[in-house]
Amino acid sequence: MKFSVLGTKAGGAPLTNKHSAATALMLGSEVILFDCAEGTQIQLLHAKISRGHLNHIFISHLHGDHILGLPTLLTTMGADRRTAPLHIYAPTGLKEYLDLGLTIMDAVPSFEIIYHELGHGMKGELLSTNSFRVTTQMLEHRIDSFGFRVEELPHTNISIEKAHALGVTDGAMIGRIKREGTVILPNDGRTVHFADIAAPQHKPRSFVYAGDTRKCAATIELAHRASVLVHEATFRADMNDKATERFHSTSEQAAEVALEAGVERLFLSHISVRYKSGLPLLREARKIFPQTFLAKELLIENVL
Repeated sequence: MKFSVLGTKAGGAPLTNKHSAATALMLGSEVILFDCAEGTQIQLLHAKISRGHLNHIFISHLHGDHILGLPTLLTTMGADRRTAPLHIYAPTGLKEYLDLGLTIMDAVPSFEIIYHELGHGMKGELLSTNSFRVTTQMLEHRIDSFGFRVEELPHTNISIEKAHALGVTDGAMIGRIKREGTVILPNDGRTVHFADIAAPQHKPRSFVYAGDTRKCAATIELAHRASVLVHEATFRADMNDKATERFHSTSEQAAEVALEAGVERLFLSHISVRYKSGLPLLREARKIFPQTFLAKELLIENVL
């Protein structure tokens, strides 16, 4: 499980060295995208993340600095001659926006787009596979805005060292014990159970992406004991009143969310263009939650 924050800038005027909201999460060969601001497909190219492996896009809310890159990304996917369906999870209104825009541009993709509407107040599971699941909660913003949690499902691998020590050395026998739970060794008739050669389970990892929001209980609940939380920090602490008024968070409030949720690491993003450097926000947050980091665009981080 790895992630890359592709854009760390809050709205406002465009910058040449900062991009607006988008974050990619890589789970093996699967790529999940959270938000898709203008220029996101260029950022994917810079990060060397394949759009061909992207099957699920989660949109936090419908402000322009979170969705304006979608029409161009979908158009490019069509030019790629994509055939696999694409799932988009977004608040009410996105389908109408994309359908109209793509139709006007004569760029309706040939592949299927499956929309999953996030209605007001929606909470719960959105997606479940053999290896991970995605849940959501509505946060607090001027319009409906959602956060998303991706967590690995527990699984057990085989320890090759244990298997060899017990005489399970043949690939066919390993395959049988995975399927059936036991295998009888042909040389001495001993029965070896899957539990005998199981590797220690690692703690399932979890990643939480918080859309635009002021500090709220929903984010704390969604991020409970998460491995990584990417949270907006639009303002410094001295602009607390403006953050509250605009339904955004300060760096201190993001740190308070991380502390109260018991997360392992916090990454600050969505920082106002009024700040030439994010370091003052980082220092404020670390006084409350030491395991805070500034998200760095295009850097690929491990979810430990």
